[in-house]
Order: sequence, then C-alpha cells, then structure tokens
Amino acid sequence: MIARCLAGVLLGFTLAAALPALLLGVLPDGGAWLIPLLILFFPLWTAFMAGAYAARSGTRAWLALGGANAAAFLALWLLPH
Repeated sequence: MIARCLAGVLLGFTLAAALPALLLGVLPDGGAWLIPLLILFFPLWTAFMAGAYAARSGTRAWLALGGANAAAFLALWLLPH
C-alpha cells in the first residue's frame, strides 16, 4: 500500500507538472492559458494519486506512472527542437 501511495505522490506530482507545461508549449498564445493550466495542476495530481490506488500492485503503479513521466518529459524535451 505504501508503494502505491509513494508512486501517486512522487510520480503523480511530476506528471501533473509536466502535462500543463506541455500544453503551455503547444497551445497558441500560451501566456493566455497560464492561469487555467496552473489551476489544472491540483486536480491532475489528485487524479494521479487516486489512479495509483487503482493499480493491482505498487510495482504496476510505479511502472505506469514512471512510463507516463518518461513520455511526458521526452515530449517536453522534444518540444523546442
């Protein structure tokens, strides 16, 4: 149970931060979307924490959220290129 909790809190936080940043970089006139995307951070983080408990095991939660983090940060890295 603690593994799922830590996966949701730690990896959910980074994923919830990466997704609005990715949207900010993709949307035209991103500055106009800054406040709504910042507000979106907390519901996303809560959803990822809750989703970690839906996993069958802590390992699966870590793998799922870790893979999503890797994909999100890879997309952020490729965005300016």
